[in-house]
Parts: sequence; C-alpha cells; structure tokens
Amino acid sequence: MYDNLDVVIADPAGNITIMVLTPVDRKDYAQVAQKLLKNKTLNGEQVAFMLPDSDRKQTTNHNDSLSDNDLSAGYPAMEMCGLEFCGNASRAFALYRSSLSVPHKNEITVKVSGCDKPLTARIDHSTGNVEMDMPTPDEIREFTDKELSLNKGGTLVCLDGIAHLILQDVPPMKDTFEMLRDCIYENYDPDLPAFGVMFCDTVNQMMTPVVYVKDVDTTYFEGSCASGTVAAAYALATTLEDGTHQLNLQQPGGTLCTTTIKKENRIEKISLSGIITLSDVIHIS
Repeated sequence: MYDNLDVVIADPAGNITIMVLTPVDRKDYAQVAQKLLKNKTLNGEQVAFMLPDSDRKQTTNHNDSLSDNDLSAGYPAMEMCGLEFCGNASRAFALYRSSLSVPHKNEITVKVSGCDKPLTARIDHSTGNVEMDMPTPDEIREFTDKELSLNKGGTLVCLDGIAHLILQDVPPMKDTFEMLRDCIYENYDPDLPAFGVMFCDTVNQMMTPVVYVKDVDTTYFEGSCASGTVAAAYALATTLEDGTHQLNLQQPGGTLCTTTIKKENRIEKISLSGIITLSDVIHIS
C-alpha cells in the first residue's frame, strides 16, 4: 500500500517535517507516517498530509470536519498524522502552497488540523521567512511541584490540538518527560492528540522541546516547536503589561520569534515567524 509517494521535506528551524503530496486515506496516516519516519535518509520528526482541494473530509480539529461553507472558501488544507496542531508544519504548508503560484503569493490562508479557524501566513520568498497568526490557547493551568512530582511547578498551555507544559530550569531528560506525560494523560486529559514539554533554560535563554503524538506513539526531542514557542510566549505574556511584546526563543535547530499583542489585560493576538527551507519534490518508492 502506498508504495509510491511524492514528498517535500521542510526544515523550519530544525523541526524536519515530511509533507506528503500524494493523497492518503486518513485511516492509513499512521502506517504511512511510521514508514516515512523509519526512512533515515529523510531524517523526519513528523509527517503532514496535503489534502486535495476537492476533498470533502478536511479537518478543523481532532473530531470535526469542515463545513460546506468552509470548503467553498477554497482554503488549501493540511492534516498532521495524529490530527494534532503543528505550527511549524502549518507554516511550511503555507510556504509550499504559496510557492506554487506564479508569481509567488506573499500572503495565503490555510486550514490545518487541530485548529478550528483558518490561519493566515505572510511570506518573504527572498529569505524564506514565514510569519503566521497562531491560535490563542483555550486554557492555561498552573501545576504545583507536588502535582508534577518535581521540585518545580509548571504551566500547562492548551491549544486546540496539543497541550504544552512549560517548565523552567529542569534538565530535558527522557525519563522526566515520560513521567510528566503519564501524569498529564492520567490526571488531566487522556484524550490529548499530542503533548509537549518545553524545557526552558532561563540562564542560557534556550528552550528544548519534547513532543509526543498519541496516534503514532512517537516521542521526539525536536529541533524546534512552533506551538510550544507560542505556548511559552503566552505563559510569559500573562505576567506582562498591555502592549506589543516580542520573544526570540533559541532552540536546538534554530530560532523562532513571537509577537504578542495584549490589550486590556487580554492577549488578543500571537504571531510566529522564522526561516523555512523546502526541498524539491522527492519520489519515494
């Protein structure tokens, strides 16, 4: 099954994303993703699937599909393997779709899994920088050190299709991540499509993202994490005064930048930007 696939490899700050151009049935996402992630020549951390523009099964979140009104709007659509939300893959998809037009589009709106609203990207094709408006979190919750069984508490920031635990000055260890993952799934939400821990080193101003995707049972120490960067920016912005706040977060694979607008003690908008490179189309047989 699916012995021949066309893919494009996207590199958004080291978070290597395999974008599958060949149509794949949703029920086969996990099988195809596992095959591609095992291909060491691709070096992928995650897999995204492009939907044909005529497809009537495009996803807005983990459970629902687009309405006919949304489909008539003509937004290009992409789904992650676990139907989670991924900011880096969303930006990479926007860059790829915008590059198909002649001349290239400098602004494009797309629909992606794990997000109930279209997202708009602004693209500088000369540099590869892609800035995209990000969904604001649905919920934010503080966890104590006792609840996390750590010597530190943390902030859980929940987006539509993924939740991130923001930790400060805790070493990024696999055992620590697995303990925290089990804690959140057992005591908070057993149905999260994806969960990440953002290990923030405040001394060196560095963030190490670790992300688990439930449907394919994969855990990666990622080169960067866009939704995790947004979650960290949101958690920080709750402590700041009204205004426009910028945050540059260095991660193992590169830097991602956020701009947060806060008015009347409410976070109105978060956008994220960073350089993305795309490969030529690669045929996998």
